[in-house]
Amino acid sequence: MVRIAATAMCRIYAHAGLQSFVEASGGIFVAGFLVAQGLSYSAALASTALILLSRFAMRGAILPLAHHIGLRRVLLLGLTIRAASFLMLPFVTGIGPLLAAFLLVTGIGSVFYWTGYHAYVSALGDSERGGRQVSIQQATTAIVGIVAPVAGGFLLARVGPHVTFPIIAAIQMLAALPLIGAPDAAIARDIRLDPALSRFARRLYFNEGFHAGCAVVVWNLALFASLGEHFDAFGGAIAFAGLAAAAGSLFIGKLIDGGRPQHSLVIAYGAAALALVIKAVAFSSPWLAIAATALGALVTPMAATAMLSPLYDMARRSACVLRFSMATEGGWDLGCSAACLIAAAALQAGASFRVPILLGLAAVLTMALMLRHWYARGETA
Repeated sequence: MVRIAATAMCRIYAHAGLQSFVEASGGIFVAGFLVAQGLSYSAALASTALILLSRFAMRGAILPLAHHIGLRRVLLLGLTIRAASFLMLPFVTGIGPLLAAFLLVTGIGSVFYWTGYHAYVSALGDSERGGRQVSIQQATTAIVGIVAPVAGGFLLARVGPHVTFPIIAAIQMLAALPLIGAPDAAIARDIRLDPALSRFARRLYFNEGFHAGCAVVVWNLALFASLGEHFDAFGGAIAFAGLAAAAGSLFIGKLIDGGRPQHSLVIAYGAAALALVIKAVAFSSPWLAIAATALGALVTPMAATAMLSPLYDMARRSACVLRFSMATEGGWDLGCSAACLIAAAALQAGASFRVPILLGLAAVLTMALMLRHWYARGETA
């Protein structure tokens, strides 16, 4: 049984590597591409928010679908729809029906994939090695992030979106291969979740979503603007940052599994707050912005590991990992979309990127306090 679980996690690691390549060579360029197609920065951020809000609205369709075809197939279906969205993207030329269709398809694919993925990983993982398992996935993402942004930026700058995004779609489909033949996760019927645990996790996800909106979505647009809206320069900056990210995740995972999760919170969220402050100061200078991006990339896997390890543990403790994911991950969508809409309104009103970036500090403090309370109660293995 242990060998089967270990083999399943190896499949997840392989899938995570390919999926990370898709995100780092294609996903991170979507907002910048929309700006290059004529949308304002505010409109690009509002478009991101609409994708997230459509995910929130459609999440309820996952449970009956998972009962009908299985959780693993829901995840694979999400991959296929996401690939279709990349094929649509080159034809988006501004605000209009094609943009609306792209946002809708992206939202459907994204909600099927990410809800299915987190529930699937929670079901196959274990609490004893949860920190290490999450940190390996984060380290895989960081390592891939060294190469993939350079590839995506180079292709967009040299051969254009009509070649680049179909390549990304093909890699997206390749990410399904490690999961073909992997074990499925049983989804029970007529199960009720612990409402207190669900509320706690939903608030945690909301704040993480808000932080990601400020520190990643808004920041990536600020970096894109600082580098003169050049895809190859933007990809190179993200790739440089990947060198810093590769070390942080494994370190923080060992702290969690080694019985020192409180130390992980101080390190991860202290660094996250520092990264936000530096980004708010540095965004107007290209070289400082690149350095701030490197620091942010070091922090991202550390903070993600510190948060996802207890969240996956909460999911395993719940009566149903899929229902838990459905009930809680909507908080991430609302938090990130709120950050994007606030940033869009601020930019439209004439403010700089500095204000929405600094707003992420409130979410960082809230997450650190919530997780400190969780660990203090002895709620983790």
